[in-house]
Amino acid sequence: MTTARPAEAFEHGDTRRYRRGCRCTKCKAGANRANIKNRYLRQTGRGTMRTPDRAADHLLLLRAAGLTDQAIRKHTGICPDVMYRILRREGVIHAVTEARITRVPVPAATGAFANRAYIPGHGTVRRLRALVAAGWYQAEIARRLGKQKENLKQIIDRGESGQVAQYVANEVRALYAELHNQRPEDHGVPARFADRARKLAADRGWAAPGYWDDDDLDNPDFVPATEATPRYIELAENGLELEAQGYTRAQAAIRLGVSKDALQQAISRYRKALEEAA
Repeated sequence: MTTARPAEAFEHGDTRRYRRGCRCTKCKAGANRANIKNRYLRQTGRGTMRTPDRAADHLLLLRAAGLTDQAIRKHTGICPDVMYRILRREGVIHAVTEARITRVPVPAATGAFANRAYIPGHGTVRRLRALVAAGWYQAEIARRLGKQKENLKQIIDRGESGQVAQYVANEVRALYAELHNQRPEDHGVPARFADRARKLAADRGWAAPGYWDDDDLDNPDFVPATEATPRYIELAENGLELEAQGYTRAQAAIRLGVSKDALQQAISRYRKALEEAA
């Protein structure tokens, strides 16, 4: 169970001390200044709430560099509940919280930490599968990475929910940048091997590089539109239908099995496509 930080943990004039019950002159003035600022930001279209994605990405980088969760919380001043909610990418966070997290510098991972630091593997798995879909068969990818084919196969088969070492992710990222827009046949790969790789990827539904932008590869909520009806259109139309039936966006997202942010992105993309078509 998490113990809330007391008012005394914050300086007078800090809105967090005011919210915890301190009504001294400094705390009242601090709360009043914050309210005026927030009202101005809302009126000018610059609200103080943010999605947790940028903060979550930075927390993962801090972890990958070898910082423990306790050390991260000490540097950022956030409590465990807030930290783990951000890592789950749930809800929204205040801009101040985002700033506290993102301004913590990422130390270079050295020594044992360079090998022991693990990060979510969805970006790495997507890059490897996309290369296979482009015709780079797994043995050739493994050779270029200097790894055993079986080790590479384990990463691919483990799926997007697995984790990979930071240095492996970096190596795969660099190889993908080099090969994703190249035809394997132009680089000594026999056509029969390239065709076999493409067929394997097609049978398993792996999206080729053309279906991905760089940012999409590392976005766990992004689904490439490889079907006849793009996934975002299907998701947006179903979500809007549920909202018409009285569901909130968060409730609709739960029923559709995606995060609220993923549904929001799909609807925004869908509406933009309609506007462009009109």
